Amino acid sequence: MPRIPYPKPETLSQAKSDIIANPPVGRVLNVSRMAMHAPDMFWWPQRELGMAAVRTQTFEPKLKESIVLRVAYMSNSDYELHHHKALAENAGVTEAMFEALRVGDFSSFTPRERAVLEFVTEVVRDVSPREETIAAVREYLPNEQLFELIFFIGSYMMTARVAAVSGLELDEEPVRAWR
Repeated sequence: MPRIPYPKPETLSQAKSDIIANPPVGRVLNVSRMAMHAPDMFWWPQRELGMAAVRTQTFEPKLKESIVLRVAYMSNSDYELHHHKALAENAGVTEAMFEALRVGDFSSFTPRERAVLEFVTEVVRDVSPREETIAAVREYLPNEQLFELIFFIGSYMMTARVAAVSGLELDEEPVRAWR
């Protein structure tokens, strides 16, 4: 049982009720339902950021899921791990890679992946990465993609915190693919 109850359907705005009635990804996940407590002026942009993170094609699926898993491991987010381990397996992430992402050993990843994952680590842990880390990731990502990565990381950090603060339970089935 969550620490904070889910919002009552009769208290939701029309926009939120419409999402519940016609979920764009097939179902409304518990974290999405819980986030509906937020006023619409915060909820709608947060939802759009989350949907942009799901839809981005800037990062190939394996790297994209590796980024999410690194954020999830560093945030102790069982909720994100529940969903993104299944997605990562579908994208080609192996058990050895799961462990490497958990402990922060990126030696088996490509130089581009290492640069991105070190950047992710420092953003989550330190807020501002070291100059060397920024320089390394900029060898692979133009400014637009670098800032997309910052927003992508932040989206999953926010999701982890909504799940942790509310104490929501895991969804019965993990997401295996976004529709």
